[in-house]
Amino acid sequence: MVFSQILQFISRFRRAFLSPTKALTSYSQCAEDLIVKMFLQVGASTERGFYVDVGCHHPRRGSNTFGFYKAGWCGILIDMEEDKVRVAQMARNRDVVVQSAISDRAETLNIYSPGEFSTNATIDPSAAAHHPDYHRLSAVTTETLTEVLDRCDCPETFEFLNIDCEGNDFRVLKGLSLVKYEPKVICIEIWESKAGLDDLVASDIHTYLSRHGYELRSWAIFSAIYVRKPAS
Repeated sequence: MVFSQILQFISRFRRAFLSPTKALTSYSQCAEDLIVKMFLQVGASTERGFYVDVGCHHPRRGSNTFGFYKAGWCGILIDMEEDKVRVAQMARNRDVVVQSAISDRAETLNIYSPGEFSTNATIDPSAAAHHPDYHRLSAVTTETLTEVLDRCDCPETFEFLNIDCEGNDFRVLKGLSLVKYEPKVICIEIWESKAGLDDLVASDIHTYLSRHGYELRSWAIFSAIYVRKPAS
């Protein structure tokens, strides 16, 4: 083996086994936070941004916004259960944490859940009806997302909106004025997407967001990620 071949072998060996890896940490269920970071072009030199997380559940585990919080961002966390709100306040003191049940109108509904601090708590009675282990926790009066953001002095243009509300996601979305508030990226749970991409694009949420200037850019099993189109 000539000297040039030896050098070539050493170079390939170094690339194969000694090149440093670039491991990325995700706190989301299906790496949604890493996908959103890519679309927002978030890096070490990126200016700190703002997020709104509706149905935030846990402040760290399975959170689509905790990675941004660790990077120095801040925002508004919303959940309808007191225990989840108290835990979020303890863990994320830069964020505004709001206890509220979000929908598209004000009405009194019941919270249903299969257990304490569950990710599956919902105010959608049809979602709870399919699960015999769900039980009623309490009654709540809903309000719109626009009302909450107005009350919290949310910037009208912000980087990231996350919605994960266990079957009530479309009503949450309809309760936000996308004329007044303009999130650059929206990650939203779409239950139809569990059946496949065809069902996702046939969903009411996809039709609504497409009509309001958002383009589907990624799909993470349970959630769809939309990016606002540039103004023409």
